Amino acid sequence: MRKKLQIIFSQTMMISTAILFGVGVQMLIYHLAYGTEDLHWPWYLPLTFVFSGFLCALPTMALLYDDEISAKQLGIREAIHFVLVGVLVSLCGYLFQWYETVAEYIPILIMYVVIYFFVWIATIWLMKRDEKMINAALEEIRDEE
Repeated sequence: MRKKLQIIFSQTMMISTAILFGVGVQMLIYHLAYGTEDLHWPWYLPLTFVFSGFLCALPTMALLYDDEISAKQLGIREAIHFVLVGVLVSLCGYLFQWYETVAEYIPILIMYVVIYFFVWIATIWLMKRDEKMINAALEEIRDEE
């Protein structure tokens, strides 16, 4: 359970940070393309990034399993996860007014896909790093016996 909570926390932080970075890149593009100098956010908008990051991290619990599953089952779970998180991003964007038109929604979808793969690559890397640390600790214990 502790490992699952760590993954949810780390994914929440990665997603929230990536959303903020994506918005920053989007504003840089607007600045370079249109000369936009100002950014006007409602007071609650940064909080929506963190809340959305948390909501998007929750479906990961369905992918973290203790039993063996086939590659086909894993692929199906990952596809459902991708779609479910995409629906959550779209719903959060709509509710928190990140977009109002289709033209404003398209950059959010692009950022979603980029952030999704970034978070999964980072999560896999962190899990492998933890496994190496655990294996090294076990090796030390075996050597002492």
